[in-house]
Amino acid sequence: MPTTKEISNPFSTGGGGAFFEAKVQAAFVILMLTGGVVPCIRTWPITKLKLQGKYAGFATDDFIVFTEDPVTKRNAKLLAQIKHSIAFAKDNDVFGEVIASAWSDFNNTRIFDPSLDAIALITGPLSAGDIASVRFVLEWARHCEDAKDFMTQVGTAKFSSDAKRRKLAAFRTKLDAANDGNALTDEQVWLFLRSFHVLGYDLDVKAGVTLSLVKSHLRQSSSTGVDGLWAMVFEEVSSYDQNAGTLKRDNLSAE
Repeated sequence: MPTTKEISNPFSTGGGGAFFEAKVQAAFVILMLTGGVVPCIRTWPITKLKLQGKYAGFATDDFIVFTEDPVTKRNAKLLAQIKHSIAFAKDNDVFGEVIASAWSDFNNTRIFDPSLDAIALITGPLSAGDIASVRFVLEWARHCEDAKDFMTQVGTAKFSSDAKRRKLAAFRTKLDAANDGNALTDEQVWLFLRSFHVLGYDLDVKAGVTLSLVKSHLRQSSSTGVDGLWAMVFEEVSSYDQNAGTLKRDNLSAE
């Protein structure tokens, strides 16, 4: 007897993940064109975006943003992986893939300098639980003086919480797996977490705050219709993305 097709999440079956990725990439291209700055790293001008950078040796490869200090000519990079939704849990395979890629790049001194560069997981809007646990754990790592101080903060009853400890344990489990199954020291875990960021972008909806801010950048920089410009940049980025291209101010379409 024939069976009906199982109902699926329309965001996934309708290609929502690919659209979300292209929208995030387009938002960063607009930051480059309008003199905006990149989160997580120095506020230096953006010089280029490399899309799908695995061929160039990056494991965290959805896009890499390159910036340069106009005075010293030093460079800083944001390595970004885009996942519309993700669970920060020990048994989540997608989370494991993200951490494995990030750990590989973090240890590649040819492409990553922890004093200047950063790695970011860019997702859709985060749940209240993740905001209150994952982001706090990462921010504590960046503000503690050393690994011992960090582990003490997370482990202290009342100061921390069981949710934060579960998230740290999930990070640790995935990092150990990425390290060929060898357990990392507290120092290694702490140093990695200092360079790892989770950023929530609500570009999965038509009337999101992120898109409003991006279009505000466009309005400040051009008298052309904002919606038309956004659509033009989105189409340009989609073309570059499928060809693993590199976007710079001087190689975008004249329009």
